[in-house]
Amino acid sequence: MDTVLKKNNSKSLIACFIIAVMLIVAFIYNPRQRHDYYANELGYDIYGYYIYLPLTFIYHDIALKHFDDYKKNVYDKFKPAPTFYQVFRIENGNFAMNYTCGFAILYSPFFFIADVWAHHSSQYLPDGHSFPYHVCIGLGTFLFFVLPGAFILRKVLLRFFSDGIAALTLLLICLGTNYYCESGIGYMGPHGMLFTGYALLVLLTIKWHGQPKRKTAAWIGFLLGIMVLSRPSEILALLIPLLWNVWDKESLRAKWLLVKSRLGDIGVLALCGFIVFIPQFIYWKIVTGSFIFYSYRGTEGFDLLTPHFIKCLFYFKKSWFVYTPLIIFPVVASFFMYRYNKKIKWGVGLFLLLNFYLLSSWAAWWNGGSFGMRYYVESYAVMAIPFGYLLQAISRLKIIYKFLIGMVMTALSVLNLFQIWQFMVAIIPGDRMTFAYYKAIFLKVHPNPDDARLMEVERSYGEYEMPFNSTEYNRRTLAYFNYETINSSMIDPAHLDSAHFVSPPYSLRLDGDYIYSPGIKIPYEDITKKDHVFIRVTVHYFPTIDPKDNVTTVVMHLQHKDHANKYASFNLSKYPYKVNEWNTVSIDYMTPFPHSESDPLYVYLWQIGKQPVYIDDFHIECFEKK
Repeated sequence: MDTVLKKNNSKSLIACFIIAVMLIVAFIYNPRQRHDYYANELGYDIYGYYIYLPLTFIYHDIALKHFDDYKKNVYDKFKPAPTFYQVFRIENGNFAMNYTCGFAILYSPFFFIADVWAHHSSQYLPDGHSFPYHVCIGLGTFLFFVLPGAFILRKVLLRFFSDGIAALTLLLICLGTNYYCESGIGYMGPHGMLFTGYALLVLLTIKWHGQPKRKTAAWIGFLLGIMVLSRPSEILALLIPLLWNVWDKESLRAKWLLVKSRLGDIGVLALCGFIVFIPQFIYWKIVTGSFIFYSYRGTEGFDLLTPHFIKCLFYFKKSWFVYTPLIIFPVVASFFMYRYNKKIKWGVGLFLLLNFYLLSSWAAWWNGGSFGMRYYVESYAVMAIPFGYLLQAISRLKIIYKFLIGMVMTALSVLNLFQIWQFMVAIIPGDRMTFAYYKAIFLKVHPNPDDARLMEVERSYGEYEMPFNSTEYNRRTLAYFNYETINSSMIDPAHLDSAHFVSPPYSLRLDGDYIYSPGIKIPYEDITKKDHVFIRVTVHYFPTIDPKDNVTTVVMHLQHKDHANKYASFNLSKYPYKVNEWNTVSIDYMTPFPHSESDPLYVYLWQIGKQPVYIDDFHIECFEKK
């Protein structure tokens, strides 16, 4: 940390320009730009971050009170995702955003530029979704929030290391890991931007501790506020300035004295961090009636008592050490950082340890459709410091050891870049990898198309499943209800009916007083050991009035704690039917990837309407891959 900053640090500057050029190459080569020409910049989770802007400034419906119109005329027209999962209905009838508005604030300058462009164009509509919005927000995010990351990190590293070590650290961290993928291809996502944020946070922290100024404290407050507002899990970033220069009792006392002497700075820091949250508080008040609201209730949540350490590190579906093997070196260096620089061991070390624990506890540990473990990418800006110390220690070894370690690091970096290229051209899928398929396509430019069968099954996320070849599956019954002699769970005889039936003498009556049918609740591990099964529900039902006015649904989902994983509610009125006659419906459902093998599968009927409907011969089958 006491390294003297030199005026001529050309090696690290050249490294930054190499990284920038490589990121620009990935940006230009990105298949999304080449084929869809900015058509999909604002899709999936990005749409959830972005939707605050068009709803506020274009549609003037931040609470989505006209949800059906918006979904039909806007969402379904542009199709940012197969389902509108970015929002959810709350108790007062409004719709709330799943995500907080931090990234919307960051996108906003580019949104307003695009809006002016669209309003002054005869070719594009000012609807928040046409070409100007995609190109301005995508390009602006890449140029202003992602590309500067390496240059800011360079300034941090030069506070600790020589120009050569800083250059090498930059090249390995940015090109030898999945940072390159998240910043060159996934630049609209949070991780490349937050990498820049963490680099800037460390730099500002160093500056304030070296020469405390109120302006620096204000910038730290603004930065922490926008990072936490963008992703609440970044609350752990507070540990960096809080514990910087603390390593024992004496240093803790000195830190406390510094804070006491600069209470004005701390107050400004807290105020600036609070100011960033004001738009979110106002939004929550308008939509929910409360200034504070937990918006992540529809997500998988954290398994804090059963973190997925082994899966996150070693699984071939998606893991850190398999797809970003170079990261093993900075991870190991982080555990021994106390030997290198005691002044920052708690600020950096505790942050990295708790960040790994927290992110490994996320129930959907495989990080969705991505290359490797994207959730960890932003922490690389902090991890670069212990990694730099490791490289510095290696530089003092005998030349033969330096050569061997250098060859390993080079090989792992080249492997990383090659596999990112495979990801870009869809040889490596975002969420279907298996060990068998990884072996089949390892280091291949033109893999055998037949190898695709070794991947996990392709999953659908819309309302209807893709057809599947039942001859490739073993078929068995999970449950059957004829409401007479064969029933897979208890039946309340008070709700049996003898006036209508398929198999005599009874059927089951559902109505406004009895809305849920008996069904199944079976742990996933008791159904299969494989990555999926198809569930087929066949049911006979007798509607007494039009089912469109008396809705009956088949419900299927896996339950992970309070989260319904791939909740599907199949409305029987969407299938051919006749009133006052027996109708037969058969529905297929592919299970999602389970968050835990002990998660139970639920299958049952839900009578949403108040009028009677009669159910008979309710059959639940499982199709397991041979």
